[in-house]
Amino acid sequence: MGLLDKAGDVGSAKKPVAKAVPKAKPVAKAVPKAKAVAKAVPKAKAVAKAKVATPVPVAVEVAEPVAAVVKKARPQGLPENFEIASANARRIAWFTNFVVNLGPIFAFLFSVTILDAFTTIFALIALIALILNLIVVPVMSGRTLGNFVSRTKNVNSSGNKPIFLHALLVYSTGIFALMGLIFLMVNVQNVLNSKGTEQIWASVWSILGVIFIVLYFVNVSFKNSSALKQGLYDTLFGAYLVKHVPVAGEESTGIIAKLESMGTYGDRYSKRQAEKKIKREEKAKAAEEEQAILAESSESGADESDDSADDSADKSDSESEDKTE
Repeated sequence: MGLLDKAGDVGSAKKPVAKAVPKAKPVAKAVPKAKAVAKAVPKAKAVAKAKVATPVPVAVEVAEPVAAVVKKARPQGLPENFEIASANARRIAWFTNFVVNLGPIFAFLFSVTILDAFTTIFALIALIALILNLIVVPVMSGRTLGNFVSRTKNVNSSGNKPIFLHALLVYSTGIFALMGLIFLMVNVQNVLNSKGTEQIWASVWSILGVIFIVLYFVNVSFKNSSALKQGLYDTLFGAYLVKHVPVAGEESTGIIAKLESMGTYGDRYSKRQAEKKIKREEKAKAAEEEQAILAESSESGADESDDSADDSADKSDSESEDKTE
């Protein structure tokens, strides 16, 4: 019995040890939780990467000044503080430029056609006058001799002088028209009578002459239809012929000052024209007053005749009534 009891005691002592083994299984199940901890590591890496990517907005800040650069719209129309030149000033400028540009050319043509002599002096004078009035003076001052005499100038929409090419085209329109007329007169017969290369060249010069003449009339048409008196080239360059008023502190020296003094001739002509205009207006006003007086006298005479006729009619009516009684 004692041995059996001891064997039972040993068996009973071993059984709890064997049952304690399954209780250790939850410890083994805790391993997946450790895996979850291991999986959380990539999230931390992603957070680290996001922190590294934060300097991206710096590139946007650098690009902002480029987007902020915007070109200013070019001003259009007549600039402020400028007044369009009067018709009288335009006539003075046109006549002066006509004499300076075409006068020597006409003298040269007269010497060649009428006198039958090619005078080098006239040719040089014509060439020098054209270069001075169409290139040199406009480059120096933005004005021609006609502008100085008439106290006018050309300005663009910004209030600055246009490029010299504008003056070259505007004030050479008449010269080109004259050249076109000469081209036609010289080459028309060759176009009709000649053949081959000669006819081709004659046709080219004739077409060029027609283009010059057409441009002249187109320029005149633009001026007549424009409220600001802009010609063809004025419209292309956005230029306006305005009165020249010296700015405070503006001083002219040298050749420009001498050219400015030429404006006195234009002032005298303008003064004479203004006086003539006043006299014409006074004469027209006096004539209107005389006509008004004559009209009033005729109306008063008509009223008196009507009154006398009414009186005579009343008298005749009264006499007829007396007779009937």
